[in-house]
Amino acid sequence: MSTSRLLALAAGAWTAAAALVSLGGLAFTGPSAASFSGSRFGVIPVDAASLAIAAIAALVVVGAGWHGRAAAVAVAPLALVFLPWLPLPVPAAFLAWQGALGSLAWLASLVALALAARPAVPQVPWRRAQSAAAPALAAAIIFSAAAAGSSSSIPGGDEPHYLVITQSLLYDRDLAIENNHVRGDYRAYFAGDLAPDSRRRGRDGRIYSIHAPGVPAAVLPAFAIGGYRGVILFLVLIAAAACGLAWWLAWRVTGSRAAAWFGWGAVVCAAPFVLESFTVYPDGPGAAVVLTGFWALLRAEWEQADPAPRPWWPWFLHGAALAFLPWMHTRFAVLAGTLGGLVLVRIARTPEPLTRAIAFLSAPAISALAWLFFFTVIYGAPDPSAPYGAAVESSFAYLPNGLGGILFDQGFGLLATAPVIAAAFAGFARARRLALEWTVVAVPYLLAVTTFAMWWGGWSGPARFLVPLLLPLAIPAACAWTAYTSRGARAVLLAALIVSAWLSALMAGAGAGRLGYHTRNDAGLTAAPWMQWASTVVDLPSAFPAFVPQPVQPDPGGRVSRANAARTGFAATIPWVVSLGAAAAFVVLFFRRRSATPETIVAAGTVAFAVAAMIAMSVVWRIHGADRITATAAQLDVLRRLAAGPVLALDLEGRRRLTPDEAWAMRIEAPVRRRGAGGRLNRPLAAFPAVPAGSYLLTARRQGSAEGWMMVGVGNDQFAIVTQPIAAFDAGVRIDLPLPVRALLVRADEGARDQLQAVELRPLPRADRAVSRDVARRAVRYEAGTAFFVDDRSFPEPAGFWVAGARASTVAIQPDQRRAIPLVLRNGAVDNQVSLASGTWRDEFRLGAGEEYRIDVPIDASGAALVTIRSAAGFRPSEVDASSRDTRLLGVFVQVKGR
Repeated sequence: MSTSRLLALAAGAWTAAAALVSLGGLAFTGPSAASFSGSRFGVIPVDAASLAIAAIAALVVVGAGWHGRAAAVAVAPLALVFLPWLPLPVPAAFLAWQGALGSLAWLASLVALALAARPAVPQVPWRRAQSAAAPALAAAIIFSAAAAGSSSSIPGGDEPHYLVITQSLLYDRDLAIENNHVRGDYRAYFAGDLAPDSRRRGRDGRIYSIHAPGVPAAVLPAFAIGGYRGVILFLVLIAAAACGLAWWLAWRVTGSRAAAWFGWGAVVCAAPFVLESFTVYPDGPGAAVVLTGFWALLRAEWEQADPAPRPWWPWFLHGAALAFLPWMHTRFAVLAGTLGGLVLVRIARTPEPLTRAIAFLSAPAISALAWLFFFTVIYGAPDPSAPYGAAVESSFAYLPNGLGGILFDQGFGLLATAPVIAAAFAGFARARRLALEWTVVAVPYLLAVTTFAMWWGGWSGPARFLVPLLLPLAIPAACAWTAYTSRGARAVLLAALIVSAWLSALMAGAGAGRLGYHTRNDAGLTAAPWMQWASTVVDLPSAFPAFVPQPVQPDPGGRVSRANAARTGFAATIPWVVSLGAAAAFVVLFFRRRSATPETIVAAGTVAFAVAAMIAMSVVWRIHGADRITATAAQLDVLRRLAAGPVLALDLEGRRRLTPDEAWAMRIEAPVRRRGAGGRLNRPLAAFPAVPAGSYLLTARRQGSAEGWMMVGVGNDQFAIVTQPIAAFDAGVRIDLPLPVRALLVRADEGARDQLQAVELRPLPRADRAVSRDVARRAVRYEAGTAFFVDDRSFPEPAGFWVAGARASTVAIQPDQRRAIPLVLRNGAVDNQVSLASGTWRDEFRLGAGEEYRIDVPIDASGAALVTIRSAAGFRPSEVDASSRDTRLLGVFVQVKGR
């Protein structure tokens, strides 16, 4: 057998092994795991599906390398996924590659394989037409896929408030929103309760939203036709058309289709723009309008170079577009003013400048007067800040924190979530006038948003306030592609693009949008959700910059906490900038003149950036004094894998194979998190995230013998499934979970809280299978059993739970005794058709207003029942009782009763 075929077989075996360890998990044994004492073990799945995945990956690599040696080099980046599995003590940075970060090694190997196989693929000639239709269509597909992936998380934040204004315009022909909230119009697209977002009443005494009416008015036709889904489609089309325009402008400036596609990719693959392309915020549509302003600047340059007669009406449209910006958001007035001034400077050098200037200024002049008149009519003064009342939320004291955070924060920073944008800044060296004009627009706007107290924009995607400035950056990004032509430089640019696209896919799809949309929470946690999700083994958030100030007393997000956040944030940013900059310089310089195959460059570049990342993580962990290892999350992850199917368990420190019982017998310890001064008394003291179905023994380690009570609940609400004296937890309290739960949270009263040191969860052997693979979001203990809620279509209360009207909700009910579950269903204020289903069992009946119905639901082999309850009709308490402000659509009330 030839050397190339032997290498191909070795590369295939290497790839199969890498696939299996990538599908596995790592954990630590014993309660000493939190100190990372070396008790590391791993589980590798050996079920049919995992083995098939490994075999397919191996066959692909063997096939690609059968007639050459490129495959062996192409899969070299997979060495990263083996680092956590080395059978010896390893640095914590090695463990970071176990989890989602390891997929970057696979992505690099896939790119290297594709490049190695490229000569064998027939080359497709470039299409000669310079149409923006193809990039616009591609952008629409990407944004639609992201919207579908994030559908469980949107609308959220301020999005429903914008849509309520749309409904007020559509239904009432006005902007007063109080009646829309009272009626619960927002229930059509938002499940929670929504109070009016208003700071002061209008001069007529009515409530008006703090949010500008421009976006609600723009999406009104789409909402009237297709509701909320119609609005999403409309916004996606707007964003896609703008990306097509960005591609065309980049091509006109550079004359290169390849450069235009790279510039297009730099904005289309950037998570901040992707996540705002379909949300009902002004930033996505605002970005499209700002791009038309830069189009006007380029149009003036082109007309100056070619003085042939041209019509005046395009200039009127440019002015009309900019005139709409302040109506979308008051802060956009800064963008409209600076862009308008720059356009007038450019127009002065074109033929017939007066005609063009009049056409350009006519719409903004009328719009500015109407804008000020709008505030006068509503609030009695021509003041754009009138809706905000007397609140002062901006200060230059916020600038260091805001500027650093909006660029480098791990969850909200532009460059942290879209590193490819750095290519645009590098391209400014070849587009100096554009660089000057973009800076003139960006600096005043940056000052406006980074001196704002909540510069991250509340609940939103990353760098939301910077999204209006992103689309013009496609042009300098394209210039960077034409300027830096060496193989090493192109490899760095493509690496930044690929990592940015990976981050976008992760944030939009991996967690149903919950990894991208987030805000600072009331516990002071500022970690990026995608980093918490990406690794269950190490504390990734502590290895990256964070600038969001924590809401702690006695300085709740004020100057002290912001100064501390800025100081530690910049201290954590420097190691990352230096390390990644050094890696980029190495790749560029090393491959500037050396002849190397593309797969070699990819492999070497991946290793260089991986080493740089591990150095930066290690330095930042030391700066933060972080624990580095997340033992609790790692143990629970392995526990889920043990419960899912057959695995191979390996003691990596002892270099031996473990039995399933040895691996299962973990002691999962969660340290107690003390509340700071002024913190919430009901804040959870300990948490066990994503606990699989099974039986557990929960014990407490405490100091002292005082009395007190401990409560254990599912999800972040105040209901408990176990309430016992703390003394009962000395020996352990058994907890049975018939299905996986989002989290087990431990709370305690004042007496127990003071003496509690740690809580420990020990898995017990369980013969019963899980009643469902669905994850319970919350649970409530009732008279004869416990109800576990897997969706948000039920409203739990202490005595029972309401099923939403005209909806179906699924609840897992675990009775205290292994027998049929007695339920009492009390109908609401309207006649109703109710049905119940559990496995093969069904029942359906009609209920009059207020009528009750008793029924026994059979349990299955798990000792519980997964019941789907459907209520065909519903009522709103606010419509039945004039004193009620409850606008929920309620169907039937369910009680789990004893016999």
